[in-house]
Amino acid sequence: MEVIFNADDFGLSKGVVYGILEAYKHGVVKSTTMLANSPAFDLGAEVAKENPGLDIGAHLTLTFGSPILKDVPSLTAESGKFLAQDVLRGSADAIDFGEVEREFTAQIEKILAAGITISHFDTHHLIEPIVLPVLQKLAKKYQVGLRRSVHDADYTGIPTTDRFSDQFYADGITADVVKQVVKAHEKDTETLEFMCHPAFIDETLLSLTSYTDYRIKELTFLTSDEVQEALKSVGAEVVSFKEVMK
Repeated sequence: MEVIFNADDFGLSKGVVYGILEAYKHGVVKSTTMLANSPAFDLGAEVAKENPGLDIGAHLTLTFGSPILKDVPSLTAESGKFLAQDVLRGSADAIDFGEVEREFTAQIEKILAAGITISHFDTHHLIEPIVLPVLQKLAKKYQVGLRRSVHDADYTGIPTTDRFSDQFYADGITADVVKQVVKAHEKDTETLEFMCHPAFIDETLLSLTSYTDYRIKELTFLTSDEVQEALKSVGAEVVSFKEVMK
């Protein structure tokens, strides 16, 4: 089985950028997805261009920070920032999907304008089930891959993995979880993506998310001999999203 460890949130903070870089240079992370509206976007773009072997995707968001566009009222609160995750999920029927497409396009184009080639899309806070038709349309338009977080959806014509796992998270950051997920799907799966969030902790990160200490645990594990041994024991090979699309 070919396994992808995709590091979400590239650009969220300086610590996240350098944590993902560490997991790429000394660990099993070969792919990451970038937040276009993130505080450390410029640093992320610089690091991405200095490390062309690190596969970059777009981490499209409707639940973090402020939109790139100013005229997307169905996606924003009175503050002008995106709706909170729980509010977005609870009011999905009120979303203007034309606004979603325009905002996602603006996020994609910002990353491309920074001189970065994008290989795939995924979403912040796993909102794929809410916006999947828009993601599918844009993946075909830009000829890139998609995270398969809606496993039974129709991905015809869109490069993706056979499986996606969100189990490598919080208390699931263990060799046993990695091995269990791989073994559970080894008979019907050739490609599997694990979502991950390695980072060094900094003040910006602490101000933006409650998922903090676990990121250091992820980084430690993803750069360890333990993860290499776990993958070897189940016959898994680490690849990037770009390699899966070939």
